[in-house]
Amino acid sequence: MSAQPNPPLLSFDGVWKTYGAGETRVNALAGVDLAIARGEFVAIMGPSGSGKSTSMNIIGCLDTPTRGTYNFLGVDAGGLDRGRRALLRNHYIGFVFQGYNLLPRTTAAENVELPLVYRGVPARDRRELAMQALAQVGLQGRESHTPSELSGGQQQRVAIARAIVTSPTLLVADEPTGNLDTARSHEIMDLLTRLNVEEGLTVVMVTHEPDIAAYADRTIAFLDGRIESDTARREAA
Repeated sequence: MSAQPNPPLLSFDGVWKTYGAGETRVNALAGVDLAIARGEFVAIMGPSGSGKSTSMNIIGCLDTPTRGTYNFLGVDAGGLDRGRRALLRNHYIGFVFQGYNLLPRTTAAENVELPLVYRGVPARDRRELAMQALAQVGLQGRESHTPSELSGGQQQRVAIARAIVTSPTLLVADEPTGNLDTARSHEIMDLLTRLNVEEGLTVVMVTHEPDIAAYADRTIAFLDGRIESDTARREAA
């Protein structure tokens, strides 16, 4: 008897997302099917209005389909109410944004602790986990620095530490290098690649930049609410 393939970590089955009605009706997504396995590093690309950001919001349980099914960890996440989707996010998904979204007058360690506060983790355990996450992103010795005392690349490393401190199943990265210069961008991408390869963290990343997308194992390109292409990276022989 042949072994059954592992189910995907997340999947879209005929997902539509519609805004407005009548003449103002817009289909941001138009019947999208996709599946992403555990451990993949996937880049999502496309021009403005292509559907890439809408798909990312649904993947991150920040929005729901108008029609179709979004499954995450075997759960119909698109059918959950707001509170249950928030629980999914808090326990299984980490987020990294273009603008870092750090609290300005709070230390790096305190910023990283924030998701643990929402989980009710005791203060001593929070600090230990935050220190471990900051060490994992190469920020030992910077734990007591506020965002204004850190470079852009260091701030994004704090944001990544905050995203991984809860040991999520999925990391959602929205233009993670958008505010960084070339050298810092590639440092951040090397870090995300290491987390994917060494820790087995599934990464789904939106980017406009082909050189950044090239770090991913697979690139999905959206156009007019549909998947235009879905391409796996060819490894060098």
